[in-house]
Amino acid sequence: MELTDELRFHLEKLLEEKVGQGMSLEEARYAALQELGGVEQIKEECRDMRRVSVIENLIQDLRYGLRMLAKNPGFTAVVVLSLALGIGANTAIFSLIDAVMLKMLPVSHPEQLVQLDWLSAEWPDAVLDDLEGSTFREGTANAVTSGSFSYAAYRALRDGNHVFSDTFAVAANDILLNVGVGGRAESANGRAVSGNYLTGLGVSPALGRTILPSDDAETAAPVAVLSYDFWNRRFGRDRSVLGKTIMLDAMPFTVVGVTPPEFFGLEPGSPPDISVALSLYWKLYRLPALSNDSRTWWILIDGRLKPGATEAQARAELSVLFNQYVTAAGSTKSNAVFPVLVTHPASQGLDTLRRKFSKPLWILTALVGLVLLIGCANVAGLLLARSTARQKEMAVRLSLGAGRRRLIRQLLTECILLAIAGGAAGLLIALWADRLLLALISSGRDPISLTVHLDLRVLAFTAGLSLLTGLLFGLAPAVRATHVNLTSALKDSATSLGRAGHGMRPGKVLVTAQIAISLLLLVGAGLFVRTLRKLETTDIGFNRENLLLFDIQPGLNGYEGARLGNLYKELQQRITAIPGVRSASLSQHTLIGAGSSSSSMSIAGYTAPGKRVDVRRNLVGPHFFETLGIPLVLGRAIDERDDESTAKIAVVNQKAVHDFFHGDNPIGWQIDFGRAHHPREMEIVGVVGDAKDNELRTDAPPTVYIPYPQDLREATFMSYEVRGGGDPDALVAAIRREAQAVDKDLPLLHIVTETEQIEKTVFLERLFARLTSLFAGLGLGLACVGLYGIMAYAVARRTKEIGVRVALGAQQRDILGMVMRETLLLIAIGTAIGLVGSVAATRLVSSFLFGLEPTDPVTIAAATLIMAAVVGLAGYLPARRAANVDPMVALRYE
Repeated sequence: MELTDELRFHLEKLLEEKVGQGMSLEEARYAALQELGGVEQIKEECRDMRRVSVIENLIQDLRYGLRMLAKNPGFTAVVVLSLALGIGANTAIFSLIDAVMLKMLPVSHPEQLVQLDWLSAEWPDAVLDDLEGSTFREGTANAVTSGSFSYAAYRALRDGNHVFSDTFAVAANDILLNVGVGGRAESANGRAVSGNYLTGLGVSPALGRTILPSDDAETAAPVAVLSYDFWNRRFGRDRSVLGKTIMLDAMPFTVVGVTPPEFFGLEPGSPPDISVALSLYWKLYRLPALSNDSRTWWILIDGRLKPGATEAQARAELSVLFNQYVTAAGSTKSNAVFPVLVTHPASQGLDTLRRKFSKPLWILTALVGLVLLIGCANVAGLLLARSTARQKEMAVRLSLGAGRRRLIRQLLTECILLAIAGGAAGLLIALWADRLLLALISSGRDPISLTVHLDLRVLAFTAGLSLLTGLLFGLAPAVRATHVNLTSALKDSATSLGRAGHGMRPGKVLVTAQIAISLLLLVGAGLFVRTLRKLETTDIGFNRENLLLFDIQPGLNGYEGARLGNLYKELQQRITAIPGVRSASLSQHTLIGAGSSSSSMSIAGYTAPGKRVDVRRNLVGPHFFETLGIPLVLGRAIDERDDESTAKIAVVNQKAVHDFFHGDNPIGWQIDFGRAHHPREMEIVGVVGDAKDNELRTDAPPTVYIPYPQDLREATFMSYEVRGGGDPDALVAAIRREAQAVDKDLPLLHIVTETEQIEKTVFLERLFARLTSLFAGLGLGLACVGLYGIMAYAVARRTKEIGVRVALGAQQRDILGMVMRETLLLIAIGTAIGLVGSVAATRLVSSFLFGLEPTDPVTIAAATLIMAAVVGLAGYLPARRAANVDPMVALRYE
C-alpha cells in the first residue's frame, strides 16, 4: 500500500520504539498499526490494494517514484547528467553510423537495386594491349577503374538481360565543371548519368523533369538537372531557372529540372551539383567520343530487379552475357583468365564512404560505450549508497506486508524514470554533438556532405538504450535494497559504530571499475593527441608558412597548346607583380593533400633494357623550388628558359638519387618516360631536397619535376603557389582581380593556404584526438563524481566513529590519512587494472598511430599521473571534510 510521508514517519518511530522495548517484529508491527488506526482497517485497505489494476499500480509507482526523486534534487540531477552524457554521446555516434552505414538510399524500393562488379586475376592479352594504349587526362578517368565497365559492355548487359526492369549507368568519376551563369564563373561537381538513371532509381524531380533517354543521344541538345542544394545556393530556389542556359566548361546547357532535397545519387556523402547525360562526358573533357570504344572502362552499372527476380538469377544470366562480351572484345587464348561478373546489393548505394569510415566509427562506438559504462557504474554506485540509506524505509514497508517483488518493481520504476530523463537530456546533447561531428568530418580534403536527423530509428535506439541502462544500473541496487534484516534495520541507527563499512564494498568495486575504464580512455586520448602533434610537426621538406594555393582548369574552357602556355605565364607574371607577393609559381599537383601522379621511367645506363622504375611526376613552373622553399642541392632549378622550344630537362629529388643512382651524381643522365615506339627522353639538370608529396605519414617518394611548358598536352589544369610576406589570405582579392583580367570565365578553385591544406590531410587524426579527449574527460569526470560520492557517503556513515576517534585524541592528519589511505587504495587498484587493459586495447588502434607504439611509456605515464591527480583530488575533498569534523557534533550525529 502507498504510504504518505507523514504516515511513514510515524510508523518508523513506532516500530523503532516497540522493537527497542523487546517486542518481536510481528508484535511491534501489530502494535504500531493498532495505534495508527486499527489492524482491521489497515488489512482491509491492503486487500483493496491487491485488487487494484496493473495500470493503476503502475501509475501509483510512477507517482511515488517522481515524488521520491523530487525530494532529492541533487541526487536526481547528478544521475540524470551522468546518464545524459553517456546516452547523448552514444546517440550521436549511432546517428552518424546510421547515416553512413545503415540507411537505405532515398529512392523508390531500394531493396530491388543491384550493383554490377567484376573480379579478375588476369585479363586477356588483347584487352590489356588495348587498355595500355588508352590515354586519358590525369585525374578524370582511368583506363580500368575497379568495378567499372565499358559503354559497349553496358549496352550488351542492358539489352540482353531479362531480370532487370531498368539497367542504368553513371560515370565512375565525377566531373569538375567550370560553371558560368550571368557572367559569373564558379566551379561545381558534375555527374554524367544514363538517360534512364533517375527514372530507374524512381526519383521524382522537385522541379521540372529528369534526364530522359532521348537526352542521352549523341545528337541531343545538352541539358542539365541541378541538385536541390545547388539550386538553392546559386539560384535562391528561383523557379524560373527552368529553361535557362548555363555554361558548363564553355558549353551551353539548358536547365530542365531540379532533384529532390534528399537525393544524393548512389554514393552517400558526395552529392553532385549538376547531372548531365552520359553521352556528354567526353565532350566536356574535349576528348573523342568513346561511347562505342570497348577499350575504355569508365562507367558503373546498376539495375532494378523485376518483381519476383532474385540477385542470384541476375548474376547467373548477366555472367553469361558478360563472358560473351569479353570473349568477343578480347582474346580466346586457353590460358587467359576472364573477369568474373559479380553482383552486390545496392540498397545502400556505393560503399566508398563506408569503407573509409567504418573502422573509425566502430572505434568511436566502443569509446562512447565505455563512457556510458562509466556513467552506469557511477549511477549504480550512487544507488547502492542510497539503498543503504533507505534500509529503514524498506524495513518499514516490508514490516507492513509489502512483498520484495513489489518493492523491487517500485525501485526499478524510479530507475526507469531516471533513465528516461537521462535519455531526453541525451537527445539534446546528441543534437549538438551531431553538428560538431558533421563539421569535423566535413573538414577533410575530400568534403563530405551528410544529413543526420534524429529520425524514428535514432529515437528508437535512444529509447531502447535508456531502458537498457535503467535496468542495468538499477537491478542490483534494487535487489540489494530489499534484502535487509528487519529487526536490525528498525532498531539500529544508520550510523552505528562498527557498521560504517557495511554495504560499501559493491560501491567501491564500481568506483574501481570506473577508474580503470577512465584510465583506458585517457591512454587512448593521449596516443591520438600525440599522434596528431607528431604529424603536425613532422619535417615536410618545404616551408608551409605564408603560402597560398589555388587551382585553375583552363583546359575545360578550351585552352590548349601555345594559348594555354601563354595563359599560365601571364597569370604568373601578374600575380608576382602584386604588392606583398614575394614569389609565385605553379605545378600540376600541390604538395601535401592535393593528389599526385605516378609514372614509370627507364634510366639509360642504370636500368636494364625494358626495365622501368616507378616515380612521382610533377609538372612545375619557373621558380617553383624557390617559392616552396625546397633547397637546391646540385645543378640548377627550372626557370623561364625551359619552354617547348628547348631541350627536354628534369630535376630529381635526393630520394630518387639514393634509390636509382646509388648516391652518384645524376647530372647529365638521361631518363625516359616513353615507350620503345614513343620515347620521351629528358636530361637531369638538377637535384633538390626531399619534400613530402601527398601524405604526412609517408616519406618523400622518388620524384621527378618537369617544366610544364615542355608537356602542355597534360597541363590542362594547374595549381598556383603564391608566397606572401604576411597573411596570404590578404592576397586573395588582388589575385582574383588579376585572374578576371586574364579571363573572366576562369574561376579560381580550392583557394586555401598550405597550412590549411595540410590540416585537412590530418582531419581524421584531429577528429580522433578531439573526440577521444572529450570522451576521456567525460569518463574522468564521471569517475571523480563516483569516487567523491562513495567516499563522501562513507565519511557520512562514519561520522560518529570519527567523533569518537577525535575525542580520544586523534589529530586531523590522522583522520585525513585514514580516509586518504582508503581512497588511494581504490585509485591504485583501478589504475593497475586500467594499465593492463590499456596495453591490450590500444593495440587495436595501432594503425592510426604515427611515430608511436601502442605502449608508449610517455603517454601511459602522463595518463596515469593525470588520473591519479584528478581522482585523488576528488577523494581528498571528503577526507578533508572528515578531518574537520567537530567531535561534539559528531557524537550527537544520527
